[in-house]
Amino acid sequence: MVEVKHLTKVYTTPAGKVTALADVSFSVERGEIFGVMGLSGAGKSTLIRCLNFLERPTSGEVWIEGKNLATLDRRELARARQGIGMIFQHFNLLKLRTVAQNVAFPLEIVGERPEAIRARVRELLDLVGLADKANAYPHQLSGGQKQRVGIARALACRPRLLLSDEATSALDPETTQSILALLKEINRSLGVTIILITHELAVIRAVCDRVAVLEGGRLVEVGPVAEVFSRPRALATRRLIAISGLTPARPELASDVVGVV
Repeated sequence: MVEVKHLTKVYTTPAGKVTALADVSFSVERGEIFGVMGLSGAGKSTLIRCLNFLERPTSGEVWIEGKNLATLDRRELARARQGIGMIFQHFNLLKLRTVAQNVAFPLEIVGERPEAIRARVRELLDLVGLADKANAYPHQLSGGQKQRVGIARALACRPRLLLSDEATSALDPETTQSILALLKEINRSLGVTIILITHELAVIRAVCDRVAVLEGGRLVEVGPVAEVFSRPRALATRRLIAISGLTPARPELASDVVGVV
């Protein structure tokens, strides 16, 4: 589904050049929930923006469903992006639009017929459990409800790939669990491949099949969640596990992870 080859992103700042990503390579299988974790500044958000070319890489390649995004012209790239949904950390809802109008927005942009838009919006609000909030405005919603609207909007154009950028970090633990359950259901029932960026190990453990670890813009480890968490090879991974309060030496860690996966 996704193949990233030697991806590098360098920013030019007044203080000089900053390398946000350095020679990152990995692949994601169709139908997989793939996690990317790392501390702040590891390059996670830059990576996810490069995956849909919101940020153009300095070098390297991003292939989505067999297409090299760097070789697409403007119209082809816009069409490819319709197959990639994006969920944001802070929801990014349009404040002056109702819930239904927010979900409809991507469909309006691609010129979908009004009757088809209304039907699709109803279907998506049912899916995320907000059918009764269609006419509410964002300020009338809880954080979890706002994120459900964001998920519905991300699914509007029937994407085959869903990118989630710290989608649960602004939510309380109970709401986080409900959003993760929703993402697992979307993955299972719709077959949508999900790449989930987070610094929260509990999120990775709860839903991901495999995980990649970034540190300082470099990919330091990738593998099945149970294997990476129970037998971490990279120092950065061991540090993240220690910060979370878990250590690989504790016997319950491996069984805990295997039970979830």
